[in-house]
Amino acid sequence: MYAPKCENSAEQNGRGSWIEWHPSPGRGKLSRLIFKRSRTDVSDNLAKRYLDEGKVEQALKVLDNDSAKLAQVIENYLGVVHQEGQQVLRLPYYRPLTILNPEKPIRRSELHIIRQIFSGLTRMDENEVLQADLAHSWEMLTPKHWRFYLRPGVRFHNGIILTSDMVIDSLNRLKQKNLFSHVIDIKSPNPSVVDICLSSPDYRLPILLAESCARVTLPKSERTEQYDKFPVGTGPYKVIKNDDQRLTLQAYDGYFGYRPLIDLVEVWVVDEAHSSFVFPSLNNPIKPESSAHADEVDLDPGCTLLLLNRKQGLAADERWAEYFSNRLNSSSLYRLIPPEKVADLGVFPAYGLKPGWYHQPVHAQQVKPPQDKTVKIAYHGQHPMFPTQVSAIKALFAEDGISVELVGYDYSLDKPEEIDIWLKAMGITSNREDALAGWLLDYGDVQAMSREEDFIDWKRTITGWLADETAPFPAKELGKSLVEKRQIIPMLHCWLGVSKDQCGALQNAKCNALGWFDFGQVWVKPDSMD
Repeated sequence: MYAPKCENSAEQNGRGSWIEWHPSPGRGKLSRLIFKRSRTDVSDNLAKRYLDEGKVEQALKVLDNDSAKLAQVIENYLGVVHQEGQQVLRLPYYRPLTILNPEKPIRRSELHIIRQIFSGLTRMDENEVLQADLAHSWEMLTPKHWRFYLRPGVRFHNGIILTSDMVIDSLNRLKQKNLFSHVIDIKSPNPSVVDICLSSPDYRLPILLAESCARVTLPKSERTEQYDKFPVGTGPYKVIKNDDQRLTLQAYDGYFGYRPLIDLVEVWVVDEAHSSFVFPSLNNPIKPESSAHADEVDLDPGCTLLLLNRKQGLAADERWAEYFSNRLNSSSLYRLIPPEKVADLGVFPAYGLKPGWYHQPVHAQQVKPPQDKTVKIAYHGQHPMFPTQVSAIKALFAEDGISVELVGYDYSLDKPEEIDIWLKAMGITSNREDALAGWLLDYGDVQAMSREEDFIDWKRTITGWLADETAPFPAKELGKSLVEKRQIIPMLHCWLGVSKDQCGALQNAKCNALGWFDFGQVWVKPDSMD
């Protein structure tokens, strides 16, 4: 029995005290102790107390490790709540979000959070249309010279005023990116103007500058040691709490745009043992079987894939690359995934990088492993699907007598050149086909794993598109080449959605390509109006 101590007997919680004690006068007389709350009621309240403190594991313990009960408690506790006059949105997630620095390697959900914290010169809105951001307007002086006009009076979350020198300092780091390798000079002819000079023509620079890696960051001299977890940007939300239990974003009153209508966004961490509660990165929010729900879902614009190490791994040998791409096709893998996982996570085989594409390499009728080797496979350990996928891959290899070494990691891995196969999610930030450019050239790690001549060819294709004002983005051409050259093996597509059970009160909660929604664009309609 989880009974409170006597000194808490008078505690009120809207329904009276927990216990009543009626002493009987006289020696030998028995006093009466009346429990006014059931064991279930007490357990639920203790669980809520633990949830207040971000202690999900303790909350589960007082509920007798019954995850269904925890789901019911969290379902009532999360969502849109009113707290001390503020509108608070509480969302569950399955892992901490600890790297929120756009200069670092980041995962899909971190990409979304970064877009709430930081601003760039330009941005894509919720409809994936290019919009002004820190630059209120811009013009192409020549295809090699762009001019951006900065908003005045923009402040970082710590109160520091943004200057053109800070923008230049932040953008200069982009020169290290393949997508921006044609940037040769960034200067400010006027305190409110930034000029970007290029080595080759680019009619689409404003689109490139909407990438997450191009967000303007605080100068390093102004950063704290915990900048990765507590970054300081100029966006609509600022980080006020970030630990293993909870990430809390607060609306920034000094934001240069429209202040968000939701005051606080809290992302709760539901530990790995209960990753079936994943929301919103996969279409499986907390929803007990008894609840009625209606979700709006969209397909992930990319896929999960296998990235072969064609530079230094086993796949540098064309025989191994042929074997991998033949043996690890999506249909073979899919048959080994437990049906309950398929249903819970909403996945189906991918035959190309994007849904609806069919790009498959030509194989010999039977492909055998060239020799007896151990294949080293790396994957994000904290993920609701990847451990299941690598287990299926291991089973496929076992049928051919091939042993496997699995390497789980969080954000980055020492000695990546020793990995033969990487299991990854694309994590592209929009449904636009030109979103493939940044993924392929930079944050998809393709360059580090590809043959030099192949990567040069892919980069040349993208450079040609940038230099041609009327050319459509060659998305299918690039996707086909990546598969046929056995650089990647498409694995699975998944559904992304926003649960109406948890967010039904929210207006404009439109699921984006990262499986979340723009916190700054949602609002709550009052329950009743006089």
